[in-house]
Amino acid sequence: MTQIDTDLFLHPVRMRIIQHLSKGTATVHELKEWMADVPQATLYRHLNRLTKNKIIHIVDERKIRGAIEKTYAMQEDSPYRTVEELKQLSGEEHLKLFMTFLSSVTGQARSYLLNDPDLSRDSFGYNQLDLYVTPDELKELTEGMNELLSKFKSNRPTDENEKISLIQMLIPEPKGRDHT
Repeated sequence: MTQIDTDLFLHPVRMRIIQHLSKGTATVHELKEWMADVPQATLYRHLNRLTKNKIIHIVDERKIRGAIEKTYAMQEDSPYRTVEELKQLSGEEHLKLFMTFLSSVTGQARSYLLNDPDLSRDSFGYNQLDLYVTPDELKELTEGMNELLSKFKSNRPTDENEKISLIQMLIPEPKGRDHT
């Protein structure tokens, strides 16, 4: 496997772009709807960097009112496309990506919490649930969650729906723990 430049992914905006495009293609307008807190110039700058480095590519261009609308997608051979490629990363590389991910999540929570939230109405919350599962049970849990969420993942923003972010993390206990 070629050496992966993890610095390309170590920015919260680029990470969010990649997360959105991993679900399917999107135009700048659609990405802007998903990432309303990101200025358009910033979004274009990060799209250009990801395109230049062959992480994403343009799959369609069409003229709309004198401007060219581009549709972006993940590059088929870009790094981090498969679980096998992710397994090649070191623990330190994963930690850097994880910290960037947490920074992005923290920014989203900050934006919500510091802008007059309606905590009695909105679906805001966080918790930790520790589960003790066998490898087969973990596989069943993961497949069940994926099946449940699959019908919602491709929804696009509309006037009728409201965006929520469901953050999933699986963190195994460190090796060497005494099970007695």
